[in-house]
Amino acid sequence: MNLVKKVLIAHSDPKLKRKLVLLLADAGYDVRAHVNPEESLETARTEWFDLALVGELLNGMTGLQLAEELKRVQPTVPVALLANQPELALVVKGIRLGLADVLPLGEDLRPLLQRITDLLNPGRPPPLPEVAAPAGVTAADLAEVETALARINHSPAPTPEPATGVSPSVVHEELLRSTRERAELEAKVQRLQHEKAALEAELRMLLTQNSDAAALQQELADLRNQRDMAAAAEATIDAKARALSEQRDEITRERSVIENERLRVSELHPTLPEWAASAQEVAAMRDRVQAEADRQRQAAMELQREAAQIARERRRWHDDLDLLREQENNLREYESRLRKVQAQLEADRVLWFSTTARPENQSPFEDGSLREAWQKLQRASELLETERAHVRDDRLFTKEQELALQRREQALAAREAKVVEVERRYALHLAQQPASVVTTSPSSSMRSLARAPFEMARSVFGSVKK
Repeated sequence: MNLVKKVLIAHSDPKLKRKLVLLLADAGYDVRAHVNPEESLETARTEWFDLALVGELLNGMTGLQLAEELKRVQPTVPVALLANQPELALVVKGIRLGLADVLPLGEDLRPLLQRITDLLNPGRPPPLPEVAAPAGVTAADLAEVETALARINHSPAPTPEPATGVSPSVVHEELLRSTRERAELEAKVQRLQHEKAALEAELRMLLTQNSDAAALQQELADLRNQRDMAAAAEATIDAKARALSEQRDEITRERSVIENERLRVSELHPTLPEWAASAQEVAAMRDRVQAEADRQRQAAMELQREAAQIARERRRWHDDLDLLREQENNLREYESRLRKVQAQLEADRVLWFSTTARPENQSPFEDGSLREAWQKLQRASELLETERAHVRDDRLFTKEQELALQRREQALAAREAKVVEVERRYALHLAQQPASVVTTSPSSSMRSLARAPFEMARSVFGSVKK
């Protein structure tokens, strides 16, 4: 079964591209044609071709560049370059790139079709020279007619019927005429099939163009949607700009009112100091005082947290101290019991030596019960010494914790004194301000708000010291 050869055409001239499509489709080939080189490369990535025909100049690149890209996509596809005037330098470049051929373009495209057929069928023998025949009659038809005539001439001549009287020559002429008509009809059928293939190729190309048009329409709809969104965003921006303009006008009016108030205050109080010459300076001072109050409030909160942490550590230290005292009492009781046991053992030893006659070299520990009691006493003494060492270490560690806690309390007291000094200086500074400035600066409620954290810290520290 012979498979249909597939040909890829990439040419920037739409008319010449269409002629090549019709010519190759009429010859029975499956054709894909593009004007854009990117589309040709994309088609080559999705389909396998037997031949690629590339124009000399394309949109965005040359034919040699496109041929090189096609070789990268499909290394085995033969590529032919279509040139109007194939020069020697162009042919040399094509040979270096590995092109199959450089084909010239002319008015008559039949030599081009013959060369394309040779490229697609490299092992086919060259066609035999055609014998002159009537129009529409092929060599095969003439051979079939000659075979029929020979068979008729070698067969015995039939006897003419007396009713009809038809001669053999008339039969020969009818047979020749029917054979000729049959050949003409077959030629017409073949031509119609080629035209059908060409129309199908044209239809595929039109469908591709229709899909491209649909994609363009979708892009146009997207662009319209984006334009509508941009218009809506522009309207929103305009509304925000109007709102900002209104706010700017309101701020300007408030500024004029403040300036008028400042002038009125300056007329009522001509001795107003230089640092309060404008409402902006008063507002700046108010902001500084507020920032300082916030900073002092934050410092008071930190001091409060530090005091709470110290109180928790002091409670934990007292708990450890109580536990240590309890351990000491337990050790004392254990030591007293051990001393009693030791005294009892000593009394038993003396009694044993006094009441029993024993040799001088005999040890009193040969008795099993006495030896076991003495070993228990030794183990208890060792445990007592170990516990004493642990108690000494715990006492030293507790003293170190107490010293560290005292140092932290001293640092906290120094920070508290510093905060109280800063509070006193700010209170003195606020008390020295004129009445007109006090009305615009933080009032007594602001000062009480600034003092509240320090009073809270002092109450906490006082409770900790107690």
